[in-house]
Amino acid sequence: MSFEKPNPGVGFTWVINLLINALGSILPALTPMIKEALTSFLTDLYKKALETPNPWDDFVVKFLMRILSIPVPGD
Repeated sequence: MSFEKPNPGVGFTWVINLLINALGSILPALTPMIKEALTSFLTDLYKKALETPNPWDDFVVKFLMRILSIPVPGD
């Protein structure tokens, strides 16, 4: 007997695309002051993540920056 997935259309890629579309459209709608503060925060956080030995720190912050269309230092 085999079981079928309840919704085969919902997977990791679907969730990532949803995040990219939802969050990616938010940044242009922010006021310049908040946009600058968020960019500065994530840039500083990325620099701190690079200093840690955990590669997941780098990945998560870089992922957030890319979703929000914030330039990643060094890319």
